Amino acid sequence: MSRALTVGLTVAIFFVASVILVIAAARPASHDPARQLPTATTSPTAMESRVRDLKEVNYYPAAGGWTYMWSQFDPTAIDNDFARIRALDANTVRIIIQPSVFGFPTVRPVMADRLSEVIELAAKHSLRVHLTLFDWWSGFTDIRGSKEWVSSLLSRYRDDPRIAVIELQNEVSPQNREAVAWVTTMLPYLSAIMPGTLRTVSTGSVPPEVFALFTRELKSSLPDFWDYHYYGPAGDALSVLSRIKALAAPLPLLVGETGYSTDGMPVGQAAQEQAQAAYYRAVFTAAAALGLPSPAPWTLNDFSPGAIPPSGGTADEPAQYGYGLFTLNGTPKPAAAIVRRAFSGK
Repeated sequence: MSRALTVGLTVAIFFVASVILVIAAARPASHDPARQLPTATTSPTAMESRVRDLKEVNYYPAAGGWTYMWSQFDPTAIDNDFARIRALDANTVRIIIQPSVFGFPTVRPVMADRLSEVIELAAKHSLRVHLTLFDWWSGFTDIRGSKEWVSSLLSRYRDDPRIAVIELQNEVSPQNREAVAWVTTMLPYLSAIMPGTLRTVSTGSVPPEVFALFTRELKSSLPDFWDYHYYGPAGDALSVLSRIKALAAPLPLLVGETGYSTDGMPVGQAAQEQAQAAYYRAVFTAAAALGLPSPAPWTLNDFSPGAIPPSGGTADEPAQYGYGLFTLNGTPKPAAAIVRRAFSGK
């Protein structure tokens, strides 16, 4: 949930012979390090296989969300977190980049070096990287600057197998005409800079009718796969994702974010954590029934106080701090076991 948007979310949870109705007021985003990372191929069959193989986790450090990940850079924490992600049997980590902190239209050398270090740390733990570009950015009429920034950021990673996915932007609004026009221009440019690397652009947890609009708008400039973020009720996951999959066809579909907060709700912590686990179980089960790749959890860690920049507009919302699979002291919540079993195919 790289923009920490707010939506309504109602989930009915059954456990220990009782029924708890929880309303979430906000939504948010082999262990051998020497294992060779796979190389990119471009045939349709291989492309679909590569999407299906994605087992990814959305990531920010617990103490450094969004721009703070880069401005308060902590490679030791990132290294430890990547080991934790790999222990979940994930093979990909989603990393999100804001031009405001990296520099625009030319990337600052210090930020280029920090990104390079993050990619190296991911590879150390046999993780590839899903890079999300242009976060917290709305300069859609600046095509020249956008291309210059992409080139400045990505040219060094051409044909780099450590990069699994390039996502142009997080949660583009299909109803923003300037944004859609920008996407139709920039997606082909990504192919020129990163040939053979999977390209996508994500949408938020929008109704199927809005997602259908997006697929029509991009029909002349398609991504390699669709990336849909789901934060709707657990009981609706199968029906909604079934409709989204049909609209996405014939392109592959990834649920690139899903999650459930254990903070900011009027029940005890243990009940909230059980509700989160039940939510993940429902969404992962729905995805498996539809033949979709495993959804990508938002997010690895709970956020510590002050970890969400105020510029995001949601730093004062308690629920935004509790989407992690792990608590601030590193204890796995029950949902972590759900994710690990799904990633390992059990």
